[in-house]
This record gives sequence, structure tokens and C-alpha cells, in this order.
Amino acid sequence: MAEYLKSCAKRLYREYERDEEADLSEGWHWTTIGEISEMVCRGITPKYNDESDELILGQTCIRNNLVLLENGRLHAPRKITEKWLKKYDLLINSTGVGSLGRTAQVWFDPSKLVVDSHVTIVRAADPRHALYMGFWAFEHERYIESLHTGSTGQTELPCDHVKAIRLVLPSDAELEKFNAVAQPAVELIVANQKESKRLAELRDTLLPKLMSGEIDVSSVAI
Repeated sequence: MAEYLKSCAKRLYREYERDEEADLSEGWHWTTIGEISEMVCRGITPKYNDESDELILGQTCIRNNLVLLENGRLHAPRKITEKWLKKYDLLINSTGVGSLGRTAQVWFDPSKLVVDSHVTIVRAADPRHALYMGFWAFEHERYIESLHTGSTGQTELPCDHVKAIRLVLPSDAELEKFNAVAQPAVELIVANQKESKRLAELRDTLLPKLMSGEIDVSSVAI
């Protein structure tokens, strides 16, 4: 489903990216991530605490364009911060060879969830732009990676470089059509993730009991 949405977004921008001199359709325009974002910044420095109820995510939590909460760690909150993640925030890994440039988007309603300073948060100023920007970023990870500074082992993606990234923005009418498909689709992806996690936890609980004989299913009719 995510691949289908990537294709939908690509159909919107592909023609114009091939030829930036081409005339744009009515209501379309070139912009930058900085111009359509209310916030582009790095996350915070971790202060790990297993007694906390706040989760902090690092670069290992961003894979295959998904946010993997199970790879996060508990972190002692210092104060309420604007860097607490919000739904549809775009996350970009921003340090190190091999991980820099990977992207994911928060498709659920987070609570006391932050990222560490190796990850850049991009928050759209207009929610209508958020999903399109996210799927655009998914297909441009190599380009985003190429914007790094520094040498091998010391590579960084400066926030100013992220803000300067140019992309073509569709008209309001086209964005409305895209969002009408994308919003329910990402909700379904999140629901499937939750169900997969629930089934995995159930398996991990039951399998040892089955193997030890604590639970006997020999008499269960199939």
C-alpha cells in the first residue's frame, strides 16, 4: 500500500522534475521545504531513564519509511517541548554513512515521543502538504543523502540544507485528491502494524507454554 501511495505522489511531480522549465499547471508552484514548514530542526540530547514514560527515537527507529517504536528507549522528560512529535511529522536521519538520508513519517497520534539529535524533524505548516511532502521524501532519499557535509564517518545533514530542498507543490485540488486516498491508507497501514505487533506478542507468550507442555492442544478439534 505504501508503494502504491509513492506511485501516486510520483505521478504528480515526475513530469516537472524531468524538466523544471516546463510550464506548471494552474495552481502548481515550485517551493522549498523551508517555505512550507513551520519547523525544521534536530531532536534533543537523550537522558535515558527506564522509569520514564517518554520515548526517544534514534536513527535505528527509521527504516523502510516506517517509525519503529520498538527500537526506541525511555527518556527522562525535561519539560514540555515543541519537539515532541506530532502526527505527520517527517523524520530524516541526519548523521553517519549508511543511515543518513533515511526517512519516515509519523502516521499515528504520538504522546510524549521525541527523537534524538541525530534525526531532523520537518513539520509542515499546512497539514494538507504533509503527506505529499512525506511521500516525496521517501522517493528522494538518495538525493537527500547527497546533501550531507563532512567526510566519511563525520557526515552531517545540516538543517539549512533540508530547508533549501526544492520540490514542486501541486494545486490545492490535486492535493485534496491525493490526501483523500493517502489519509485512509496510512491509517490502515498503522492498524496493520498494531495488529502484527499484537500477534507477535501473543506468539511469544504462547509458544514457550506450548513447547513446555504447559498448554495442551492435543485435544483441540481442527
